Amino acid sequence: MIIETFGPPGAGKTTFSRALAQRLRDRGYEVDLVLTLPHLSNHLLNFGGFLPALQRVTLAIFATIAILCRPIANARGLRLAKDLLRLMPPNNPVWRIRLSQYVVRFSCVWRDSHKSDRIVLFDQGFVQIVCTLALFSRADEKTIARAIGMRTQSDLLIRFDAPKELLEKRLHERVHQKTYMEKWFEPDVATFLKAKPITDYVGSLLAAEHQRVICINSLDPGLMSRALDRIEEEVSSKFRPNGAVSSSPDPGEESFEPYAEKFTPPLPTPETIGAFTAPAQPELARRMASASLWAFVIYVGGAGLTCVAQLVIARTIGATSYGIYSYVLAWTTLLSYIAGLGFNTVLLRYVPAYSATGKWPLARGVIQFAFGRSLLVGMLIAICGVATALFLSETLHRELTISLAVGMATVPLVALYVLGSATVRALGGVISAIAPERFVRDGLMVGLLLLAVALNVTPIDATTVLIALMASSAVTAAIVGLSMRKLWPPQLRSAVPAYAPRDWWHLACPVMILIGVEVLMSRAGVIILGWTGDTHEAGIFALGLNLALFLVLPRMAVGTFFSPNVSKLHAHRNEAALQSLFARATVLSLAGTVVLALPLLLLTVPLLRFFGEEFVATAPVAQILVVGQIFAAATGPQQNLLTMTGHERAAAAITAIGAVMNVVACAIGIAFFGVMGAAVATAVTNVAWNMAMAIYIYKRVNMTAGLLFAFVEFRRPAAAE
Repeated sequence: MIIETFGPPGAGKTTFSRALAQRLRDRGYEVDLVLTLPHLSNHLLNFGGFLPALQRVTLAIFATIAILCRPIANARGLRLAKDLLRLMPPNNPVWRIRLSQYVVRFSCVWRDSHKSDRIVLFDQGFVQIVCTLALFSRADEKTIARAIGMRTQSDLLIRFDAPKELLEKRLHERVHQKTYMEKWFEPDVATFLKAKPITDYVGSLLAAEHQRVICINSLDPGLMSRALDRIEEEVSSKFRPNGAVSSSPDPGEESFEPYAEKFTPPLPTPETIGAFTAPAQPELARRMASASLWAFVIYVGGAGLTCVAQLVIARTIGATSYGIYSYVLAWTTLLSYIAGLGFNTVLLRYVPAYSATGKWPLARGVIQFAFGRSLLVGMLIAICGVATALFLSETLHRELTISLAVGMATVPLVALYVLGSATVRALGGVISAIAPERFVRDGLMVGLLLLAVALNVTPIDATTVLIALMASSAVTAAIVGLSMRKLWPPQLRSAVPAYAPRDWWHLACPVMILIGVEVLMSRAGVIILGWTGDTHEAGIFALGLNLALFLVLPRMAVGTFFSPNVSKLHAHRNEAALQSLFARATVLSLAGTVVLALPLLLLTVPLLRFFGEEFVATAPVAQILVVGQIFAAATGPQQNLLTMTGHERAAAAITAIGAVMNVVACAIGIAFFGVMGAAVATAVTNVAWNMAMAIYIYKRVNMTAGLLFAFVEFRRPAAAE
């Protein structure tokens, strides 16, 4: 069933659509709400509107490319978009580009929605698209009538209207509330007001065609509930909660006025989407794309900051001290994830599952259990690590000894914010989970390092950088803790903790091994080079590795939304939806990786010159590792799939074998070819490890994996047509 709204800007279409979707979902209907623009509520990342603007542009580009890559499946939608744009081309070149991509995306969604067995609600449907094109193309009445005649009729059409004075007042208020970049994307109030005569004329056309229209005049704020009740009656007369469509009433036009626009129901936001509900598959796919895009923006922004941090560190302390820093950081990262005991994945898997089934005592119990055990192990590792570093002080270089002690003291702090981020993600806070680690930690570390340089603190070496890292890690853990407190549901506050340690340890132990050996596999070259005492070569290899690991960001971004929803779909045994979601996640991961890899491969040497001339030798190392990451990305977020579907032990075994192979290969490669041998060994074992997981997923999980399989999955709808 298709429900669409139209009317002049400021009449209340989007506000009413959100309220109606929430009302129908509460009544047991499956509703897909198709909004014109994504909703942003995280003001922390909304300074000046630059990130929302980047999200809109990037989402539009990727969505349009995805549609154009499937010309057969989207043939009818593309044909409709071409006819509309040919009939009413916008006069302004900028608006022609913007509206063209929007019309293309809308036309394909509009065509597909008529095949749906659920309610699809458009806050701006086909009729509104015609009104918008007429506004920017200055089409005459005859052209508008032809465009209206091209539509496939919706099941329920809702018209909004309001006096011009009220519309002008609301539009001025809306413009005043917009950020700088949002104002840049929107027309001015005078242009918006020119839409009212167009919508009035379209309304008269529809009445002449005897199209049934429910008219809502948003003048009086006192009768909003009656408007919602009336629309609900119309829906129930046409569509039952089980998806059966009733016979339509006699055509005609019915008016209902007034209606209040200023209704704000509890809406899903980027912080709460997907936390406790299992949405329908099309909406889930859209949410994954949107949430993955936001996470990708945060990861890329954080990676840019990390790149700046590495640039500042490398230029400040030189290759040898940078090698010591990288060597200690590799051990700190490895031991921090071991201190986490694999409970970050346990939290991601069990907290959404317990919340979805109302088992709040177990949800609170697993959180307390995870943090208590991890903090204890982290403190023990820190104490033993510091003692070991001091014990070996006579045989190690002074800078390396102090750096190791500081790195070991940082282990419990890193473990805390890793678990905290996993908890925030499990509670639905995708952005709040990844922003502190990506921005606060590295940003504060760079700030402290630059402050030390400005104050002429001597010496500025690896120890100075690691002290700054420890301080920034403590602040990051505190910020993640505040995010947990903000997102903590009321049900968890009042729940008495219950425990199921056997189930949790059953998942945690293999995950701990899995994560530990994965870190070891990626950092084996740095650890072996540092262990042999060649810290200069370790610094060269570490910088190339850090550049290549930049390409892991798309997979991490997709995984932030993919993992919790895999757990839900697996719990509901919805294998078809899970297969489709995994296929799309693979394409998103590879697309993001390729976009980042191409400029990195072409500009490797100029980029490395910024770090210092002694780092130019890193170029071939970085290029080899980048190619390996591209091949690995073609298989998609396989580890997330295995750990969220109960195959964590197999994933741990495959990763452990890969880590052993990588350590042996790196040792042999370093012995014969030095740093280049480490690069080749790391790239080859990375590809082999991902291929092994793909084969296991295909044979044991009965799910196709990789780019080729994702392409086959996307071709199925085209074949069905």
